[in-house]
Amino acid sequence: MKTKKNAVKEIVQILIAEDSPTQAEQLKYILEKHKYRVLVAKDGKEAIGMVIEHSPSLVITDIVMPEMNGYDLCKEIKSREKTMNIPVILLTSFSRSEDVMEGISCGADNFLTKPFREEYLVSHIETILSDREIHKTETIKVELEVLVGGKKRVITVDHQQILTLLISTYEAAVQRNDELVKAQDDLKKLNERLEELVTERTAELSAEIAIRKSTEEALRESKEQHRGNLS
Repeated sequence: MKTKKNAVKEIVQILIAEDSPTQAEQLKYILEKHKYRVLVAKDGKEAIGMVIEHSPSLVITDIVMPEMNGYDLCKEIKSREKTMNIPVILLTSFSRSEDVMEGISCGADNFLTKPFREEYLVSHIETILSDREIHKTETIKVELEVLVGGKKRVITVDHQQILTLLISTYEAAVQRNDELVKAQDDLKKLNERLEELVTERTAELSAEIAIRKSTEEALRESKEQHRGNLS
């Protein structure tokens, strides 16, 4: 018997906009493994055409792309009445405050930094899809003046978008910190193991030296005894 969750996934189509064939294929593999239907566009310009034609349930786009970058793609999607309710996840290798502001300005629904863990990505997708009806309701947008990098910017946003993007940014920072802690822990364990190996090898060498000395001493005594017998 099919679960409600699996039934939903069978009708979900996700569009990937990624100019790197390797990263696009990796992301496609992850999504298909979790039973999502996947479309792939090599840049933003191709992606907007596929969005209009196929009306996917979700768009995952890299930010840095030729022809049309991820920010412009998101703006284009959000500016069209027929596509404005399609959730957009921005993928980036950066984590600057300016990136977050750009994400808010273009109307993005979520923000993930690369590299990401598979379970982390999938959990975000499932959360967005489960809450997608919220994106279809009319929201009140307000203009805010913010200071970023010493420059004033005016952005038009709704409260839910701000909260979602700030939470996703915080989660990305937590993930990076967890990865750093794990890397430090792995490095500590590696150093400890290296120390053990050095200690073990030192003991082995000491034993080999002791055996060699004992053998040399026995050989020396044997030679002396042999010379004594000859005399």
